[in-house]
Amino acid sequence: MIVQIRKSFKYRIYPTKSQVSNLENQFSMCRHLYNQALNERKDAYENESCSITYNQQQNQLPAYKVEKPWYKGVHSQVLQDVLKRLDKGFQAFFRRIKNGETPGYPKFKKRGQWNSITYPQHQAPPAPTITVPKIGNVKLVHHREIPKDSKIKTLTITKEADKWFACFSVEHPLDIELKQDLSTAVGIDLGLIDFYYASDGSQISVPKYLRKKEKQLQRLQQRLSKAKKRSPKYYKILKALQKCHCRIKCRRNDFLHKTANDLLGKGNVIFHEDLKINNMIRRPKPKQDEETGVYLPNNACAKAGLNKSIADAGWGMFLNITSYKAIEIGKKIFAVPPHYTSQKCSNCGEIVKKSLSTRTHRCPCGFVANRDHNAALNILRIGMDTLQASA
Repeated sequence: MIVQIRKSFKYRIYPTKSQVSNLENQFSMCRHLYNQALNERKDAYENESCSITYNQQQNQLPAYKVEKPWYKGVHSQVLQDVLKRLDKGFQAFFRRIKNGETPGYPKFKKRGQWNSITYPQHQAPPAPTITVPKIGNVKLVHHREIPKDSKIKTLTITKEADKWFACFSVEHPLDIELKQDLSTAVGIDLGLIDFYYASDGSQISVPKYLRKKEKQLQRLQQRLSKAKKRSPKYYKILKALQKCHCRIKCRRNDFLHKTANDLLGKGNVIFHEDLKINNMIRRPKPKQDEETGVYLPNNACAKAGLNKSIADAGWGMFLNITSYKAIEIGKKIFAVPPHYTSQKCSNCGEIVKKSLSTRTHRCPCGFVANRDHNAALNILRIGMDTLQASA
């Protein structure tokens, strides 16, 4: 079975000082155009109760270049992509309103909040040097090849902390051979002590990259808050803070990719809980006394620590990475309902209630196991029952 998949290939690039200055100037102009287009949409709705579309704003670009000639220093497709980003932001805003979610109106971008430009029709493959329109030839670390039958769709130049990258988005036809053998199916239970505990007894500890850097981040944040705004010292500390966050992100991504590869090597089918992570990290609602109106303790401090640990673990990113890797190699990953997977005994099916602090499952039937191992066995059983029922 041949399917079309979309992948991104990311390469480190080393622009010269003049090219860095040119790129940062383009970022500034793109940010200015974004804010101008957002302000135009906002004023049109408030004053005239009408909406401005992407096509209307795109048709105004030639006039913008006449009025403000510095826009000519940015490729026309890059400017069009800026307006598309704004349009996508408004589409997401209206979609969330329709679904009853928190809307999140598009915000104006401050200095330093724009760090990428996209060329929608760039088709030149990566090489030791790449030619970027309006920038010139840029040195690139060509550490891997893009498949020959792939079609390059876009090129995005990004800045992360003080590092520069070129991201090629490609469309790749993939011949997938589905592996139907269910004898090696594996169920996993995600957690905050063990990153996952598998039904075969294997486990991976949580690395806690953010927690390990927490004191360093706290010191940098304190120094940043005391520095004079927009001073050289302020931007120097801000750069150090960005580097620290970038290092945490890179280490976490490396761990998640390697762990996903290791997990997919265990079996052809992977079952996991269908976790609603956004709901799990939601703030607790305030408690108020109905008679006096005094706010009561709601364990917000403890919940904040739990939310930080869940975000640091990166469950959602791990499941996304595992899903697309499974598609590429013909394996499957399924989500099962999480209800009572930790409370039910995987040996006899009896409900054994226990608090989160209880790490060992002990059943009256005599079955004793690690709490997460018992949950992984239940997840595997539920997944296998679901597949057999649907077959």
